[in-house]
Amino acid sequence: MIQFHVYPGGVKRIVTFSFDDGSGNDARLIRLMDQYGLRGTFHLNGINHRNDTEEQRISTRELYSRHEIACHTLSHGWPSRMPSGSLVTETMQDRMVLEQIAGYPVTGMSYPSGSYDDAVIKAMAACGIEYSRTTKATNDFDLPYDLLEWHPTCHFKDAAPCIEHFLQGLDSQWVKPLLYIWGHSHELRSEQDWADMEHLLSSVAGRSEIWYATNGEIADYLHAQRLLKVSVDEKHFYNPSALDVWVERDKRERICIPAGQHLTLNE
Repeated sequence: MIQFHVYPGGVKRIVTFSFDDGSGNDARLIRLMDQYGLRGTFHLNGINHRNDTEEQRISTRELYSRHEIACHTLSHGWPSRMPSGSLVTETMQDRMVLEQIAGYPVTGMSYPSGSYDDAVIKAMAACGIEYSRTTKATNDFDLPYDLLEWHPTCHFKDAAPCIEHFLQGLDSQWVKPLLYIWGHSHELRSEQDWADMEHLLSSVAGRSEIWYATNGEIADYLHAQRLLKVSVDEKHFYNPSALDVWVERDKRERICIPAGQHLTLNE
């Protein structure tokens, strides 16, 4: 039996972070995340960068270089309270500004103020957005059923019990795989807040059983998994994607199917 619940490096657990609004506190937070080898996605409002000089764009690109830049609409409007045309304009202009900074296609999103509905989801798909985070905490570790309605595990201020529960299940065969923590760096207002954040980051860092990834890397990997072609007898595989894809056979053997390659398993 072939199952998909294996991720890059053959691990079974994932941790990701997501922070909105592009606060000036991002630089200090990123230094902490980099110190502990953690990865995250930073959702920025393009209006704050629309008139940046080339030197400023390069500085911002370097700041977020180990992480992912993603959309949050140009001006932080409420998507479900906007005409569809305005929402499309806000999203596409945000993408254009951020892509000048990032130097790559910006196809991730988080809904400002957690505002979205079915019409917003359709607009995001039309804008080329591939995933978007809500603010609805699940306090659970599910992968998203719909990448355009991606619910996080918890806000960082409520993360301690979720982290404890997640780490207790690292060696379990059956627990759900993804710990997703979100928030805003501008919520870190005191040195005690920063001390608490460092404690949170250190508590999940440095685990060989965990893939530390950005939101976009997770979305890309899930897409690649879904593209994998498997023969009926589960001996022949074709991976048409640009990413290596891992699978598990018979609940014991973890197998990597390299990007763009066929693989035949021996008995």
